[in-house]
Amino acid sequence: MKKILFTLVLAVISSLVPAQEETKPFKVEIHGFVGVNAYMDTRQSYTARNGNIYLFPKPASLDEANNDINDNASYDIDAAFSRFNIGISGPDMFGAKSFAFIEGDFLGDKSGSKDVYFRLRHAFVRLNWNKTSLLVGQSWHALFLTETVPGTVNLSCGTPYHPLNRQPMIRVGQQLNDKLEAVAFLMAQNDFVDKGMVTAAENSLRPEAALQLKYRSKAFFAAATGGLKALRPALVDPNTNIESKELAKGHYFAGSLKNDFGPITLKAEALYTAGMTNLVMLGGFAEKANDSPEREYTAIKNFSTWANIESNTKKIRPGVLVGYTQNLGSIDKSVPLNGFTIGGDIANMYSIIPRLKYMATPKIWFGLEWMYVVAAYGSSYDEYSQPINTTDYTNNRITASMRYTF
Repeated sequence: MKKILFTLVLAVISSLVPAQEETKPFKVEIHGFVGVNAYMDTRQSYTARNGNIYLFPKPASLDEANNDINDNASYDIDAAFSRFNIGISGPDMFGAKSFAFIEGDFLGDKSGSKDVYFRLRHAFVRLNWNKTSLLVGQSWHALFLTETVPGTVNLSCGTPYHPLNRQPMIRVGQQLNDKLEAVAFLMAQNDFVDKGMVTAAENSLRPEAALQLKYRSKAFFAAATGGLKALRPALVDPNTNIESKELAKGHYFAGSLKNDFGPITLKAEALYTAGMTNLVMLGGFAEKANDSPEREYTAIKNFSTWANIESNTKKIRPGVLVGYTQNLGSIDKSVPLNGFTIGGDIANMYSIIPRLKYMATPKIWFGLEWMYVVAAYGSSYDEYSQPINTTDYTNNRITASMRYTF
């Protein structure tokens, strides 16, 4: 009897426990890095993300004795940009290879606080067929190409000359041949929103749309990108206090390239944007100058270009990034709108950013960087909200950094 009971118990246990030869169809990998930046600014400056994203020096702010209180240095040491991610390779779905990815760091903003908060950077599912790909979730904006990101020591990646943005999206890619790919985007907004328009994208019922062509060969990469968006800044017109369906419309065009010359790699980009502060670039929106009592919006145009050269040596990697951006004024005659721009009173700006990286291992590096920044602030505006009568203000940021990637 005992033998029979023992046999029955083993049979039940065997039915509940999966067969030993079965394997889970998921492969999970955890990666990320620990990073520390120590930096000093010679002038008070506008920054974001706990000071890690540098924007531009502040203009003069005079006290009663005519002292410029922004002509003062500051420093910080920060590790909140350290991050980790989880990549999951899963079973095939609909004949496609599946992959999921989630990543976060501790640079969540909270107004008026220097505390650090966990924030979501990426969260998406990607399906790859033979020539077609589909990505659904939050990932890099169409204008942030991972192939051409400047290799700066600081965390800014060339901002505000180079776009910086992650958005929820539906992205479809189609390989046209072995070198050419077409990509289409439909995007919403999350923690990168337009200045003064926190819920404007959602209220518009119009997702931002972009098209992109990518060309790649063994050593060369190029991309052309164009897109547009329509925002509904307010449900109630601030001028008339009556319901408003007015839209603020923005658009952009960009050309990007990268070439590996062997000893060095060159990356460069030129961008024309209009009303794209969600990319952390100069510009935004102004109010149309017309006879209508309702507020109407017009985008402020901006031109930006940058170039990055970096050595491909194994241990010591010098590099330099140069960038220039210029306010081109609004599309229509306008008056400035306070709170709807990034650097709306800056006519032009340029930076020269040399750096040196020491690669202790392929995954661990130390870096030293000098950022020289000059911004020309206008004391007034022309009829297209373009700053005029400018004065230059300069900042020097010295950054020492280390990254331990795992």
